Amino acid sequence: MRFAVAVKQVPDTMEMSVDENGSLVRAGVPAILNPYDEYALSKVLGMRGEGDEVVVFTMGPPQARQALTRCLEMGADRAYLLTDRDFAGADVWATARTLTAFIMRFVPDADLYVFGRQAIDGDTGQVPFEVAAQLGVQQFAYVESLSSSEDGFTAVQDYGDVSMTCRVPRGSVVSFGAVDPNGTLFSISDYLSAGSKTVEEVDRVSIGLGLYSVGLRGSMTKIVSTKTSSGARRNRKVEITDPAKGAGFIISELEAMR
Repeated sequence: MRFAVAVKQVPDTMEMSVDENGSLVRAGVPAILNPYDEYALSKVLGMRGEGDEVVVFTMGPPQARQALTRCLEMGADRAYLLTDRDFAGADVWATARTLTAFIMRFVPDADLYVFGRQAIDGDTGQVPFEVAAQLGVQQFAYVESLSSSEDGFTAVQDYGDVSMTCRVPRGSVVSFGAVDPNGTLFSISDYLSAGSKTVEEVDRVSIGLGLYSVGLRGSMTKIVSTKTSSGARRNRKVEITDPAKGAGFIISELEAMR
């Protein structure tokens, strides 16, 4: 079987800040493999059988090669870097369109297309759904576990208070909903073999998209305005023995928050 896993290099949000325009300040911030994608890849590698191939791909600047190297060290077999200046500024729609075009040209025969739930630098969680829609295949979100079966796969989806077990046809899109807070350890053999593997670069022309179909030009989202908000709490402590006064205090605080 062949698995195609989408990943993304993201800034470490634990060290992020926001400028006066509401934009993320990425300069000097270390980049990491998106934790949701790392978890999804680890799950696929864990179920890989003899003769199976795991292909990873990402869209990003040249430095995103580091994330793909990490994937190869974890045990992935092949890696593609979709990099082109024309891809810059893409919203979720343009990103999904670019990834879909790549899939259709380079891995159209994959048995499964795998994503993490979302990227920690955007948190939209829309790309897996949009890729599935553009491919015209089924999509299974919040996957907790996945196993192969004779006619496809079986996925357990975790919706919080409801757990569903579903049959997943070959060629579907699945997105894993969790992360591993401890990260993923790779074997010494996988780490050493990663040095012999190459990352193939793919540009806009290679996937057959026009200039106005990708990046900022191909984006449908238009940002009207941005603003920052403070997450600081006042942490006030009051002691009121009269229930009536206590209720009035709570009401006044709630009204002030409107």
